[in-house]
Amino acid sequence: MISAIKERLAWGMLKKFGITKEVVEQKKADFLGWLAERGKIPHWSDFSAFARDWNAFLMDTKGETNIVDWIVGIIIAAILGVGVALPIVIDTVNNVMPNVSGITATVIGVIPVAVAITLLLVFLGR
Repeated sequence: MISAIKERLAWGMLKKFGITKEVVEQKKADFLGWLAERGKIPHWSDFSAFARDWNAFLMDTKGETNIVDWIVGIIIAAILGVGVALPIVIDTVNNVMPNVSGITATVIGVIPVAVAITLLLVFLGR
């Protein structure tokens, strides 16, 4: 439910800037096609690799990044990061936690925080 609320907020932000959902979906399709042409797979759970591929796509297809592409990149990273990658990491950690104890449990407990910090750094790096 929380990710659905965040996604609605993200689409509201796009609407505020006059960017339609069709533009975002077309840009996402272009990005996936660009990755396929180069034999790459999308790095949905690795935010730094996603940001690097997204920037390379924008530089390769347009030569420069404009504000609309920048905002679309942030929105896509937010939807995929907060709505997909972070819940998967948290679910995986929660499934593993009953089977470990001590220092291992402490280290595994820090993994979702590290993913969240990485997501924050991707946003700041944009």
